Amino acid sequence: MSYTINKEFALGANEGSSQVANRLYIILHDVGAESGARANAAYFKNNIAAEIAYTAFVVGDGGQVYQVGEPGYVQWGAGTVANANSPVQIELGHTSDPETFKKDYAVYIELARDMAAQYGIPTSLDAGGAGTPGIKSHLWVTQHIWGDHTDPYGYLARWGITKEKLAADLANGTTTVNPSPSVPAAKSLRPQAIVTGKVNVTYALRQLNGPWLDSVTNFGSGSNGFAGNPNHQHDYLTISVDHGIIKYRVHTVKSGWLDWVTKGDRNDLVNGCAGIAGEAIDGVQIIFITPAGEPYQQAYYRSQTTQRAGWLGVVCDDGTSLPQYTDTYAGMFGEPLDRLQISISSINPF
Repeated sequence: MSYTINKEFALGANEGSSQVANRLYIILHDVGAESGARANAAYFKNNIAAEIAYTAFVVGDGGQVYQVGEPGYVQWGAGTVANANSPVQIELGHTSDPETFKKDYAVYIELARDMAAQYGIPTSLDAGGAGTPGIKSHLWVTQHIWGDHTDPYGYLARWGITKEKLAADLANGTTTVNPSPSVPAAKSLRPQAIVTGKVNVTYALRQLNGPWLDSVTNFGSGSNGFAGNPNHQHDYLTISVDHGIIKYRVHTVKSGWLDWVTKGDRNDLVNGCAGIAGEAIDGVQIIFITPAGEPYQQAYYRSQTTQRAGWLGVVCDDGTSLPQYTDTYAGMFGEPLDRLQISISSINPF
């Protein structure tokens, strides 16, 4: 083995998941930001209490390997289903230096092959559908299981590494790498750490058979901190974001779940809002789709009902991406929703 594993940022005994992973996939990522391996490993370690994503290893900085999660156990890198079936997930840090990339890529390949051998997983890349064992890209996970990520292909393409080249190197071991960036890596002016761009979400509820109430952006405290009217029912919801894609749907007491909506326009009751006139909303489901190549963010949201005091539990997207959030929607069936709070974030803001 031509690399050593640095455990400076390894999670402690009570950090991260304690669930043993099924030995089905090795998942390959890149960090999705102009940031090196050490900075990302530190970020994962320092934010574990905030339940942010993490993987077993981060490779970069000239062929360094930093361990974060414990190999063999679930890591939070690719959604609940993929996480449960992946004993190892590996991130590749970014660089703008050809020699650094050459070293990073060689170790990325060697580590993936070693981990596949250790856990009895084939070295085939992105083969078959869900349930087919092998080394998988995050793009494959998106295509066959869940999510919206496309890594690591975009970053590798900067250095002339095609999917075919990656597959051959994983199968046979790294051959000569002569990186020649086809798309120069942008020089970052920000600190070398994962930086999450702020996404503003604006939303409003319409009072049952009545007027639209004031829109709210993100959330706050007091009467301006949520959409809706306490102790009243509502029949339409509209949501929009200033960056990325939001999709949402509502459940009504009478008709159940309605179709998904991706547009936010209170003047368009067909395509710009979720709901049916005169039918009380008792459930809401929201998913935020992060633009490719950007740090992963999700919709965090919660609601209250007309029949009980206090906020119900926080929901993260559709409840399938992080093991600590199991609710799949906000609300309580049979109890009309009377207020709603939403935020787009990398961690739970509530």
